[in-house]
Amino acid sequence: MNSERFNILSSRTIMELFQSTMIAWIAFFIALGITFLLWSNAQNDAMEEAKNRFARSNLDMIHKINNRMETYANALQSGTALLNTVEKMNRKKWNIYFSSLEIAEHYPGFQGIGFSKVIPSNQLSEHIAQMRREGLLEYGIKPSEKRAEYHSIIYLEPLDERNKRAIGYDMFTNPIRKSAMIRARDTGEVTLSGKVTLVQENETNIQVGFLMYVPFYHEQAIFITQEHKKKYFEGFVYAPFRANDLMLEILAHQDPNIAVKLYDGTCVNEENLLYQSDNFIKNKPLFTASIPIEMYGRIWTVIFQTQPSFKATIDSDNSRLIILAGLPISLLLLLTGLSFSQTAKRAKIMARKMTSEIRALNNELETIIDTAPNPIILHTQDGTIIKINKAWRDSCGYNMEETPTTDIWVDKSYKENHEKVKEYIRSLFTITEKVDEGEFSFYSKAGEKITWQFSSAPFGVIDGKKAVISSAMDVTELKNKDDLMMMQSRHAAMGEMINMISHQWRQPLASVTAISGLLNLEVMMDQYDKNHFTQKLDLISDIALELSNTINDFRNFFKEDKMKESTTWKELVEGSLALIKPVLISKLIRVETAFPENDLFTTYPREIRQVILNLIKNAEDALVDNMTAEPTIWIRTMREGTMRCLEIEDNAGGIAEEIIKHIFDPYFSTKMEKNGTGIGLYMSKTMVEKHGNGFLNVYNTVRGACFRISFPIKG
Repeated sequence: MNSERFNILSSRTIMELFQSTMIAWIAFFIALGITFLLWSNAQNDAMEEAKNRFARSNLDMIHKINNRMETYANALQSGTALLNTVEKMNRKKWNIYFSSLEIAEHYPGFQGIGFSKVIPSNQLSEHIAQMRREGLLEYGIKPSEKRAEYHSIIYLEPLDERNKRAIGYDMFTNPIRKSAMIRARDTGEVTLSGKVTLVQENETNIQVGFLMYVPFYHEQAIFITQEHKKKYFEGFVYAPFRANDLMLEILAHQDPNIAVKLYDGTCVNEENLLYQSDNFIKNKPLFTASIPIEMYGRIWTVIFQTQPSFKATIDSDNSRLIILAGLPISLLLLLTGLSFSQTAKRAKIMARKMTSEIRALNNELETIIDTAPNPIILHTQDGTIIKINKAWRDSCGYNMEETPTTDIWVDKSYKENHEKVKEYIRSLFTITEKVDEGEFSFYSKAGEKITWQFSSAPFGVIDGKKAVISSAMDVTELKNKDDLMMMQSRHAAMGEMINMISHQWRQPLASVTAISGLLNLEVMMDQYDKNHFTQKLDLISDIALELSNTINDFRNFFKEDKMKESTTWKELVEGSLALIKPVLISKLIRVETAFPENDLFTTYPREIRQVILNLIKNAEDALVDNMTAEPTIWIRTMREGTMRCLEIEDNAGGIAEEIIKHIFDPYFSTKMEKNGTGIGLYMSKTMVEKHGNGFLNVYNTVRGACFRISFPIKG
């Protein structure tokens, strides 16, 4: 390549450029215009990113609402299954079953789960007498006016003071509730009511709410017509909701800079308002969105709008930097132009000198590029290869004559995806700064597979065409090594998983075997009891569900992370402990956790859970090997400066000083006699530091070893 290709300005160009002050002023205004254009583009980019973030947050909240309401519907449908299963249902059995569901813990937002029974008028007196015999001495149906049939709430759990006020209430007497109940009865589907005030409300903290109904029919019913459904219809399993309490639970982790309103129906007015977030401020929002949700026979309308504080979260650093840099540069260009125009003779001398120096630098640059140890290529937008250095030629095996253009080089070096690679190379001419492109694998002239890590940067204009310079680092050997280590790490982790599955399944399977053996014995001895038999079969079904959930936990653990997700330290730790805790309990190892730092952050959650699981497993091995008295693992979070940290400490006595400095080395293990691979901690450090941009360290405490995972706190 001729050195003239690198010349930016020739002596003649410099002389012509600064012939008059007018040219200096023109250049000044052009620079100002470019500065303003770049500033405007940066502002638009920041605003577009904020708009997309707003939209993503809204969809996430809609997803949470849908998922939570589906969970509630499933819980109510389990109530209809219970009614079909249990003979002679009463309040005590209803209480026992739904107490076992731990509603407050597993179904936050529920006001309760109840059953409303349909009672023909000719059975009213007997029904009231039966309910009073069951302990409700003041039971009666409200309102008490005579009618053809009554719908009375007879069960409602938890039966706290608030819910006691609903016992005996006939929801069919309220038009809004009645409309939803009729739809549920006639369609057989889960149905929501419109906006109501619950009978549970007292004089303090009154909230609006709604109800969810699941119809219950006699188990032998075969539906042909609506009349058949009405004939076999026995009542509703239902749940009352206080809208404010429910939405506060569902949207607990929403963006505080986005306010939410929820309306019943498509008409957005105060009469239909179900919920309004506390941070809702009347203002002209930067962004607003109205999203309808079809929710079990109703349409909910969710209004999202940004608050004034949202603007502070928009990244305006680039636009400010452009202004701060562009104005001084424009002014400097003007002053320089005026100075050159007033001192033409001096400019000519300087121009000659600069031209000479630039040519010398160009020659020096060509020498540096050609002798660089890394492969380097300089190419233009039309595909012409301007230069490849010696390292490129030696690695690829092709010279300039064999590959005069990037298209020809791609056709020779790649066995597939030619057009995709060519399109990617063309896209490089849109970059404005250095970019790290990652790894690409192709074949040399000799047929050997090569893997390079590429970095590219714009190189100005050559012969009127944009130019890009790209450099590469040969990572073929490193790539093979990392692939092998990652595979070995996965195999080692899979072995641990199989051991944990075996441990978690052992006791449930033993229970199933014992129950089935007992039932077989009862049948053989002709001591068969239907209720007892059904109860034991239900127990086997519950155990099978528990085993299924265990398999799902382990399957999810080994899914690959495709992108970063929002999570907390508590979610990551509890996800890992769910897999290994039964093993720790069997070995009498106590685990103490504390999460004072539990803010949301983004990472690859499955990789970090694998790291946490590996560290806990190492602590378990150390405690067992050292036969530690009162073996304990402490897991805690903290914030130190600009870092959020998780520490896992044991009381196994610590790691020897001559070993601790090597434990993150690949293939270094203190457990070789136990078939240790020596790559667990190495891959853990790789996942945290290379993939997650964090830090993994270890130090000894007075009790034992302490591993610390740290991630920087952004913003």
